[in-house]
Amino acid sequence: MRAGSSRLLIGALAVGLAVWLSACDSGKSVDPVASDDGRAIAWTGENTIVCLGTSLTFGYGSGCKQFPQPANCDADSAYPALLQERLRLPVVNMGVPLSTSGDGLGRLERIFDHDPALVILEFGGNDLIRGIEVETARVNMVAMIEGIQRRGVRVALLGFLHPDMIALTPPGHRLGRDVSEALAYYEMLAGLAEEYELPLVDYILEGIWWEADLMYDDVHPNGRGYLLMEENIFHGFEEIFQASGMIR
Repeated sequence: MRAGSSRLLIGALAVGLAVWLSACDSGKSVDPVASDDGRAIAWTGENTIVCLGTSLTFGYGSGCKQFPQPANCDADSAYPALLQERLRLPVVNMGVPLSTSGDGLGRLERIFDHDPALVILEFGGNDLIRGIEVETARVNMVAMIEGIQRRGVRVALLGFLHPDMIALTPPGHRLGRDVSEALAYYEMLAGLAEEYELPLVDYILEGIWWEADLMYDDVHPNGRGYLLMEENIFHGFEEIFQASGMIR
């Protein structure tokens, strides 16, 4: 190889190395898959994942998140804490027990204090229990989705209500009083995922619902149940996490 060609090659390699080091210094994910895959989420070391939702996001019924709190309790097994152990960026738990979609909309601006690259929304169960019409919940969900997207942040959805739950739910259960309404909530969430092209895990309690050894009460998982719920969520979004270079 001629000396001039060698100098050009070395110079090109030096520039490439400088760009790569600059990306590393900024905390930016440099996963080559993430730059080419449409599913990938851009993020830096300053970003987080925010989980906004109800008691199922909060982790009610797991470990210390019981009322009254047990004297000797296990570590936090809410899904955001478990997800944090798998991923390279912080996962913020903004779940609040008893929250409806309207409550979530009221807390929406607070999520941006955490500079999220991704927001995972989990609402619907409390809306149904409180008799809130599905169209009202849909309006709230649309406002949250569009409010997040306007800030350039990606959105993903979690579904609690699912047709497969109906056969497993005993008569008189508070979620089974109006099967048609429960199905309407399921269809509303699936429709939003399709309309806005959002990733959706539509049955987070699959394999958990109404299994006595996995439930804390008639709605919430126990610590073991939350371990499985996080598995459902992680595997539902795994391709996106992988494409984005988020997995440890």
